[in-house]
Amino acid sequence: MPNDPTSITVSAENSRESGSWSPLQGTAFTDLLNANEALSDEEKERLVQETMLIMSECVAPNRMDTTNTGLVIGYVQSGKTLSFTSLSALARDNQYRLVILLAGTTNNLVEQSFDRLKGDLRVASAREWNLFTTQRKGFLQSEVERVNTELARWRRGSPRARTILIVSMKQHQHLDHLARLLAESDFSDVPTLIIDDEGDQAGINTKAKQNDESTTYTRINALRSLFPQHSYILYTATPQAPLLISRIDALSPDFGRVLTPGTHYVGGQEFFVEGPDKYVKLIPISDVPDKEEPPVEPPESLRAALRDFFIGVAIGLLEDEFQKGRNRSMMIHPAVAKDEHLMFKRWAEQIKKHWASILQNTTHPNHAELLDQFRASADGLLATYETDLSFDDISPILFEAMEETAVEELNTREKNRITPVDWAGEYSWILVGGIGLDRGFTVEGLTVSYMPRTTGVGNADNIQQRARFFGYKKRYLGLCRIYLTSANIDAFTGYVTHEESIRGSIRHHLDQGKTLKEWRRSYPLDQSLKPTRSSVILLEMYQSKGIGGWITPDHPFDDSETVADNRATAQRILQDFDLAPYGEEGWSEEQIVPKFSNRLSLAEIIPLIGQFRYRWPDDNLQHGALMLSLERMIADDPSMLCSYYALSGPWSGVNYKRSLTDKVPPKVRQLFQGSNAKTNYPGARALISEETVTFQLHRYDIQTADKKRTMKDVPILAVHIPDPLMERVWIER
Repeated sequence: MPNDPTSITVSAENSRESGSWSPLQGTAFTDLLNANEALSDEEKERLVQETMLIMSECVAPNRMDTTNTGLVIGYVQSGKTLSFTSLSALARDNQYRLVILLAGTTNNLVEQSFDRLKGDLRVASAREWNLFTTQRKGFLQSEVERVNTELARWRRGSPRARTILIVSMKQHQHLDHLARLLAESDFSDVPTLIIDDEGDQAGINTKAKQNDESTTYTRINALRSLFPQHSYILYTATPQAPLLISRIDALSPDFGRVLTPGTHYVGGQEFFVEGPDKYVKLIPISDVPDKEEPPVEPPESLRAALRDFFIGVAIGLLEDEFQKGRNRSMMIHPAVAKDEHLMFKRWAEQIKKHWASILQNTTHPNHAELLDQFRASADGLLATYETDLSFDDISPILFEAMEETAVEELNTREKNRITPVDWAGEYSWILVGGIGLDRGFTVEGLTVSYMPRTTGVGNADNIQQRARFFGYKKRYLGLCRIYLTSANIDAFTGYVTHEESIRGSIRHHLDQGKTLKEWRRSYPLDQSLKPTRSSVILLEMYQSKGIGGWITPDHPFDDSETVADNRATAQRILQDFDLAPYGEEGWSEEQIVPKFSNRLSLAEIIPLIGQFRYRWPDDNLQHGALMLSLERMIADDPSMLCSYYALSGPWSGVNYKRSLTDKVPPKVRQLFQGSNAKTNYPGARALISEETVTFQLHRYDIQTADKKRTMKDVPILAVHIPDPLMERVWIER
């Protein structure tokens, strides 16, 4: 059928050693794009490019007995579902016969993904897909027979052969059930795509350190073993766990891609870097429920959040959001305990009912006071949201905004499954929950979030996955408000730096044509956070100190070639920068700093600082972590200045010596010259800037403890970073 436009011919594999191939775009992917009217032409073009790149790294459909693993990194709520739906469509276009989606660990996530796939792929009308789910015992022996029938159509070349699509909960019983049923079928010639949504959760082996396997991880490997020709693609916004497991683990990614969010996406940068004063509100620690002494009445911060929400609902009603089929939502996300969910639900319902009764009764003694409170909330929102409406327009609609709002718990307190939200049934929702509102779940039209909870054990990926308030909200960003404790504000703010650093580093690495396995793991991270749960970290990681102070190498004298190279680097700095003597009244000639400046550009000196190297691995790791921190500072403030002291020593004609300790391995005794009250010299440690980075270059003749050997003119770089500029860096050894 050479002239048939729906006929897809898989191109020959490229000769590149990576084994990549060139997929072709067919009708399934094209129809999906054409049906998605929300995307601009530019966004569609980017979606095509990124999906084709991901597919080109997957196992080619004509390549037998080959498997690989990929990692696709998006932002929270940024369109990862559309990406893997597009990848599924492209898989069909290129003769993949089976797609399996592992769609989360809760039923509401699985059903959300199932509905999205069913709609976006036009399963009901296109007749290109045979869709199954493991939910509610939906996949039994009769479904296996239908799978085998479909595979038979493929094998005989039927033009009506459909691509099999199976959606399963990522839970060990579901996975075991699916694998057992499929074990009797023959998949030896079946190109298969397995997509792991939220790929950093549940499936990673949490028992690897005990040389054992966690149950879900075992079930995933058993399922994969049925398909000798497949690609396993992990999708996540928080890639720490998949990148920190052993490189020989089956889930360690061979290749990866970083997705680009659409133009209307709003994430950590907008909320926590550019707009914290506008969009982020503090929940005082006194408003966080105490388990030992449960509160008897709702906190004022909750009332403020509800006022902000109802103002936004009223604006939406006046701007016809209701008629357009859109939603307004508020998320209340306390701790995991269901009794707290019930408490907050009752508070929300009671406040809503009480306010509604006051608004209906103009003679109520609190009527004017309540309107004044709503007016203050409206003033704040109208300062950030562009509209012609005034509070006089909004206030008459407030009662209807409350009447229109449903309050719902998302948990299993009274049932064995989380009930899906009927977004089409109601316009305005207040959702209260813990895990049900956690990773992967999309809260439609979310404007106000209220999160009175701790940061837990400080795993950065878990904290970031709670950010349901990220998403495609630019159209109504001005109505968004996020109520957080100070600890959560700090955690989210710190994570933004961490997230951008990882993505930038990975993207740069991949753009150079390198594989993800070759990427050296490094994470600048707030002192209070860890990348992920410690049970999955198999790579040996070095952690720099996360508090300000001096950073010095332990063994800068070891290896004469390295010392010579560092000496040459020190001389380059003296030659390339405008430095002058520095001293204070009373200092001796030896205490005068021969070369000094406190006006050097940090960006200009960093390339030379980066050339210092050391023989000892820990010194190199410390220096690598330091360079990552310095580069982050420049990214934040390209014009940042620094101070540089080239202290007296053999290079300047001063006979300074230092001896080594007799410990194994030895270290330099008293690197910093001490203070001297007679000459008013404060000591070298005190020669620092309180606001920016200070570099000190010490150069000594180093003598061994037994005085049998002396190393001439050894340069030792000491760096001081003030507390506000210091961040912890995790870097792979």
